[in-house]
Amino acid sequence: MANATETTLSQVEENVPSREAIVFSGESRNMAIGFAMLAAGIAAFVADLTDTFFAEATAWVFIIWGLLFLYGDLLLMTRKFIVTEEGLEIYIPFRFWSRRKVWAWKNIYRIDLVIDRRDTHPRDCKIQIYHQYPGEISIDREDRDFDPELVALIIERARLKPDGEAASINLDNLPFGRSAVYTWKK
Repeated sequence: MANATETTLSQVEENVPSREAIVFSGESRNMAIGFAMLAAGIAAFVADLTDTFFAEATAWVFIIWGLLFLYGDLLLMTRKFIVTEEGLEIYIPFRFWSRRKVWAWKNIYRIDLVIDRRDTHPRDCKIQIYHQYPGEISIDREDRDFDPELVALIIERARLKPDGEAASINLDNLPFGRSAVYTWKK
């Protein structure tokens, strides 16, 4: 019994981030579109509006797209960005493939802060984090809603330098009213 307990505890400890890790939870999502499409597709069958092939096919398309929208929202809601001393870990528990990505700080070479002209609040802005494994041609990019603490940690730990107007930007007080992209890179 002691061996079973030790195995369980060691397995649990592997999945828990270290004490020095800072965890940024998922983004809030509006799931209304997925629910509406799913409900419309189901309602077509319940109301017996699927007498023709085209109507039935349309109802099935609504159901499938509704489920896909809900699944996409679930992925973004449960996605976690974990900042550790070794690197940035991106963990998505409901994804069927590669649930965990670990990017070393030395391989994160750029972060963009994208502000749209219509953005009125910091949560409306997006960040784009770029990563490239050494010797690889492909570039990984992860997009996320803006969080000033996360951006500051990534800039500091990846040792990124401001490019252009990014040198004068205050992450706690973003300028709104015009489209802009602020970049930090190596």
